[in-house]
Amino acid sequence: MITPVTNKPNWKIALGVPFVIFISCFLITRSSTFKLNNELLSNGIILDLLITAPLLYFLAIRKTTVSKLTVSRVFISGLLFAGLILNSRSNSFLPIIKTWISPVIEVLVIFLVAKKFYAANRQAKASNQKADFLMHCRTILFHVTGNEKIGNIISTEIAVMYYAFFGTASKSIDNKTIFSSYKENGLPLVLGTVLSIFLIETTGVHFLLSIWNKTAAWTVTGLSLYTCMQIFAHIRALKARPIILHTNSFEVHNGLAGDAYIEFDNIEKIELSTKTPAGRESVKISLLKILENHNIVVYLKNPIEVTKLFGIKKKTNTILFYVDRPKEFEHAVNIQLTDYGRS
Repeated sequence: MITPVTNKPNWKIALGVPFVIFISCFLITRSSTFKLNNELLSNGIILDLLITAPLLYFLAIRKTTVSKLTVSRVFISGLLFAGLILNSRSNSFLPIIKTWISPVIEVLVIFLVAKKFYAANRQAKASNQKADFLMHCRTILFHVTGNEKIGNIISTEIAVMYYAFFGTASKSIDNKTIFSSYKENGLPLVLGTVLSIFLIETTGVHFLLSIWNKTAAWTVTGLSLYTCMQIFAHIRALKARPIILHTNSFEVHNGLAGDAYIEFDNIEKIELSTKTPAGRESVKISLLKILENHNIVVYLKNPIEVTKLFGIKKKTNTILFYVDRPKEFEHAVNIQLTDYGRS
């Protein structure tokens, strides 16, 4: 679960001041004075975009819980903007900054993010908890970026790479507290077929487009291949991310397609059903709604937010999902609900 930022900065100041600096620099480059004093004003603009704007942003967020690493976003934005509005050939500092300073900052940010992952993993191991990589990634990148939506998008892209190349099937399925959701419905086979068809069509489209424009052909092929990798990562994530029961809640996962965190005291009832309840704001945790069935329906007392693909949030009071052993799952949840009610 992502902890919300309680001490928020004044975003009108934190983002508004750098934005005003960016616009002012752009207007200066379009003035007649800039043409007469190109090099001098170019250096001033670079200092404003790369030092003044990030510094003022830092001062606006320094006493808040927003990560200080977000200052790097303002710096990189300023660097990209400087490259757009300034001519690197007429300014000696811009190529140096692009070649040396910017890569150092990017490496530093990557190092700090990796350090946070390492520290969090050590803490999880010390408490004998196996952290879910995607949820773990969302939490860390939320604190790094200071923005939940941006953090969710970046963490999804990282998770695609992780599950495609490093993710392994969970070996702790016991159908008591940990349940699988892919063995009985043949979903990996369906997705594998979709993936194969997609690869064949990609090959054909590439050859057709290459006759017209090779650049367009490789662009479309690259995007298609990345989509194929996303499907492949989702298949592997299905096996690596089981449904887990805790003492006071349970987590529902469907590969990279969706997640839900349900507390027992918020459950109105749970039933085995393949039907979609009428008159309810139901959300099915699945990638392909038409091809994926559900066999569990959880009715909630109060609506919660379900996290879908790319971290998109949907509010619901009824959650639909599939589990391989529905009767065992229902029995396990009811036992937990009884024990939780007694405590």
